[in-house]
Amino acid sequence: MEFNKNWTKEDNDKLRLFIRENKSEDSIREYFTNNKLFYHPNKKYYLSGRSAAIPNFKNKILDFTGFINEIKYEPLKTEFRKNFKKSEYFIDEFDYNYKFKTYSGNLYDVDFIYMKDTIGPFIGRNLYNISFTLSENKNLNDYIEYERKTYLNEQHEIMKRLIFIILNFDDKHGKDCVYMLGETEDIRKINWYRNLIKDTFTDIIEIIGESSFTNGLNAYYFNKSI
Repeated sequence: MEFNKNWTKEDNDKLRLFIRENKSEDSIREYFTNNKLFYHPNKKYYLSGRSAAIPNFKNKILDFTGFINEIKYEPLKTEFRKNFKKSEYFIDEFDYNYKFKTYSGNLYDVDFIYMKDTIGPFIGRNLYNISFTLSENKNLNDYIEYERKTYLNEQHEIMKRLIFIILNFDDKHGKDCVYMLGETEDIRKINWYRNLIKDTFTDIIEIIGESSFTNGLNAYYFNKSI
């Protein structure tokens, strides 16, 4: 087993002791914390939906009822504020955030979270998970509040602005990367995101597979390399 500065041999010995003592998985997570278990080489006992490593995909806010997948969207030039920070989980890698406003003045966040799978079709490749939400709700921990419909009737404008931002990100940071979406309980949402990616790129291939980060749910990969 390969150890690292965040998951040491001492950590692993303690985990093995807990296993021998038949400690429950909840007890193990309480001791180590779920975020620390992210660093276990095999992510043993790690639950992706409870970690800040990747935004919980069902915690997105948007009224998807107006989505029409027959429409082909084009990018809408969008002013944005861009920030980045070092990844908390991958050394020398960065996560990126874009903020933009709609015509009505509503502020949205778009996040590109860096990750690298240890299982699935793209082991070792640079991956970015894409997610977005209303900025005012980004830090809420209550998923019910996240699921609240906005009734803002901006879904078509948002689609166009997101395409513009994704293309900007891809031009600056997307070389040789694969984009990834995590499964959600609401099929409308994942289809909305999937259509967003397919409208953004003309040379994209979608592959559905496993991921280290989706806790057994499907992961949707979008590879630009033909």
